[in-house]
Amino acid sequence: MKTNFLENNHIVHVAPVASVTLATDLWGGTVGTQLDSDVMSLKNADGAVFIIVNTVNTSAGSVFICACDDTTPTTTVAVSFRYMAIQAPDTIAATGEATSYLTSTGADYVYVFEVDAAKVAEQGYEFVQLHATEVTANADAEGAVVGFLTGLRYKEDDIGTQVT
Repeated sequence: MKTNFLENNHIVHVAPVASVTLATDLWGGTVGTQLDSDVMSLKNADGAVFIIVNTVNTSAGSVFICACDDTTPTTTVAVSFRYMAIQAPDTIAATGEATSYLTSTGADYVYVFEVDAAKVAEQGYEFVQLHATEVTANADAEGAVVGFLTGLRYKEDDIGTQVT
C-alpha cells in the first residue's frame, strides 16, 4: 500500500534557523527562555503535528501547543494535544494527552505532539503554534523542530504556504 506521505501532508519548517542552530541550546540556555515555532494555518487541514528531535540534552523544556488569533499572535491559548516520547532506538517512553508536556533531560529523544484542528477551533481560532519554555538552565540541549499539517482538504500543491 502506497502511503503518499508527501502528498497527504504539508511539511513546514517551523523553527527559524536563528532559533535552532548547531551548538546553540534548543530551549535557549537560561530558565524562562522561549522557543516559538512559526504559526501555521489549520484552515486547510484536520490537524498539525510537531516533532522535536533532541539529540543532546541536560536541560528540559515545557512544551505547549497554542491556538493563535492570527499569524503574529497577540492572543494565544494552550490547547489539549496528544504526545509521544520515543527514546533511542525505538522505545516508547511516554504517551498521553495534556495541555503541557515537560521534556526529559536525557539525550536521544524524539517527541511527537499532535493537535486536532477542532481543538484550535474551539477557541475561535484557525492558527496554531508550538511554544516551549526552558525550565532548567543548561546551555547544551541540541535538536531540531519540524511541523506538518495533516488531513489536507486539498492536494498539497494546491494549498500553498501555510506560514505567513
